[in-house]
Amino acid sequence: MFNVNRRYIADFDWALFALALGVAAFGVLEISSVEPSPGLWRKQLVGLGIGLVLMFVTTLYDYRRVVNASPYLYGIGIVLLALVLTPLGKTVNGNRSWLYFGSFGFQPSEMAKIFTLLFLSYYLAGVKKRPLDLQTIVIAAGIWAVPTALVFLENDTGSALSFTSFFAATLFLAGVRWSWVAAALGALVIGLVVSAPMIKNCKSYKCERIKAVYWPDLAEKRFRYQNDQAEIAVGSGAIIGKGPGGSTQGTLGFVPEVHNDFIFAVASEEWGFVGSSISLTIYLLIIARLIQIARRSRERVGLLLVAGLAALLLYHVTVNVGMVVRLLPIMGIPLPLMSHGSTSVVATCFGLGLAISVRLRRYVN
Repeated sequence: MFNVNRRYIADFDWALFALALGVAAFGVLEISSVEPSPGLWRKQLVGLGIGLVLMFVTTLYDYRRVVNASPYLYGIGIVLLALVLTPLGKTVNGNRSWLYFGSFGFQPSEMAKIFTLLFLSYYLAGVKKRPLDLQTIVIAAGIWAVPTALVFLENDTGSALSFTSFFAATLFLAGVRWSWVAAALGALVIGLVVSAPMIKNCKSYKCERIKAVYWPDLAEKRFRYQNDQAEIAVGSGAIIGKGPGGSTQGTLGFVPEVHNDFIFAVASEEWGFVGSSISLTIYLLIIARLIQIARRSRERVGLLLVAGLAALLLYHVTVNVGMVVRLLPIMGIPLPLMSHGSTSVVATCFGLGLAISVRLRRYVN
């Protein structure tokens, strides 16, 4: 079960570890630069420390044993998500996504993403028929739908949509028919075209967030404020930025949630186009490394698991940066390893640990 030897040290994916540690350290630096309350960067360091320990422990443990336990982990995730909707749950920034036991609080949705990905990989890897039949797809959709619906009920639309990223990736790689893929994409396009006029006339919070990006003249000013300030922060960074601690938009509080979902805005202001491009390149290298691990996996479950994790990280990076630069509506998605939040950091480290475990055992039957 546990095996630490020279081969483990030599075959450990130190490149992936270094990339993840680098972007996490950059996140701690930026949080310390603009923290709206004292001690946030220390809390982030604690969360990162816990995450790194969990990552290494996970690499020592055969990932197939974790996958085999995925039905139980999935059940635990569902129970925790359901508890959020009870009096134990707490609403933060409009989302009822936090679960508190005394003074200890965390976001179950972050770990539920990894648990659901594990269970989907476990189920789809066990299906031998190719292409997938309708019954298999319905069961997989059920596995995906339960946690997604619970997260949506928490009013956390961004996290709910994140479940779709790895669901689509694992389903596609498991062997869904191309005609069904085309039909799903066609339905999505039609849905967007049909819903556009409805959104323009809608006055709900979510509609206003969408209009603030695509039809700013129709949106209320208070819903455009965060987009406007983030744009100013990114633009004022110019090419090389204002240097560490030089973010006026962040330190003066013009950009709300600058240490969480909008950490990329302050990073862009302090380090400019060059710094933000480097950080995005690191994320691209992490995702590329995960795809490489997935392709070299000897087992189908390893392929689905790591590819699903790559899709999930790609979704988070794309949506978070898209929010900051006003390409996508604001929906409360953290930037992996950089945004403040111990639960997100620990969950990401757990996922990366599973990926490294797949790599370490690619020659083991």
